[in-house]
Amino acid sequence: MCGRYAASANPDELVEEFDIEFVGDVEQVAAPRYNIAPTDPVATVFVDERDGRLRRELGTSAWGLIPPWRSEKPMRLINARVETVNEKPSFRGAVRARRCILPALGYYEWRSEPHGRRTVKQPYFMRARKGSLAMAGIFEFHRTDQGWIRTTSILTTEATDEYGWVHDRMPMTVPPDAVADWLDPGMTDGYRAVSLLAQPDLTRPHKVSRAVSTVGNDGPELIEPLAE
Repeated sequence: MCGRYAASANPDELVEEFDIEFVGDVEQVAAPRYNIAPTDPVATVFVDERDGRLRRELGTSAWGLIPPWRSEKPMRLINARVETVNEKPSFRGAVRARRCILPALGYYEWRSEPHGRRTVKQPYFMRARKGSLAMAGIFEFHRTDQGWIRTTSILTTEATDEYGWVHDRMPMTVPPDAVADWLDPGMTDGYRAVSLLAQPDLTRPHKVSRAVSTVGNDGPELIEPLAE
């Protein structure tokens, strides 16, 4: 499960990194954030029709996909397993036509560890080795009292041995040479789409302060290695 992450790139950097042609309303996600949690607004790269043609766009989504058929007491699905995303009713429509990228600096996972006479949930940070972590996402639209919003979920896979000791799942990423196909809404084969994805290229996990466990905390110090 990927339930918390950090994103430090500003819109101008994302425009260059992902060849963005149109920037939408990104005021809420323009500043670096180091403790992004479910339901938060998140920077999202996707393709939309503008001026009669498809353009790569940078916009904002709410983290936690709400299935289109769920209007009363909507559930928010923050992760979608890549192994079953094409079968689950909540995800199969989105993976065929509404795919996106969620740029991240890295993500957090928690591991139960002994601390004196008790056990604590120790957070670890897994950082992109280079540039942004292009996390693979899918999205749906949901109508609220304020209008339509985009809601998104991160695709996950079984963690590799190098990271599985922290947590058994990890986000899937979109390799640079697969970005165009992944974002293309005209490519409607969901199975082919997920075959484009790869496990993330990460640095070794390092312990960080348990302050990140409190959603209201934010700042670059949250991703710094914890002094042993």
